[in-house]
Amino acid sequence: MTEAPARGTITVRRATPGDATGIREVGLAAWRATYPPLLGAAAVERFLEVAYSTERVRLRIERDDCFVAAMPIGDPSGIDAFIESIVEDDHAHIVAFYARPEARGRGLGNALLDAVVALYPGMDISADVLIGNVLAEPFYLARGFEPAALMD
Repeated sequence: MTEAPARGTITVRRATPGDATGIREVGLAAWRATYPPLLGAAAVERFLEVAYSTERVRLRIERDDCFVAAMPIGDPSGIDAFIESIVEDDHAHIVAFYARPEARGRGLGNALLDAVVALYPGMDISADVLIGNVLAEPFYLARGFEPAALMD
């Protein structure tokens, strides 16, 4: 029998432009561990080159609502996961939500989602999830999100 990973105290805080490199590293690791079987490695690398350049991540931190989370004994950068959200029309939308592969299953996602819920009290929250993402689909369903329209 394997033991559940230790959870410990998780620290969540609003991201600052100085967190861009750490967020970038989380995004690169998470995308490379999750999406190549669904999208192909070349497509993933093309996306990461643009969406997760340090400059682009800094812009996202300044423009959107971004939070980072860390475990007591996590990555030396101090960032083990992050969430990015925006307000669209009458609801909040999660734009990006990733954890380092080795940090998954330790409560970081719950802590970050709680920060977003607290930021937008009473507001509906949505997220886009790629069909076949076996990590994200059950996470969102377990927290009350409901599948909606499929996009072409």
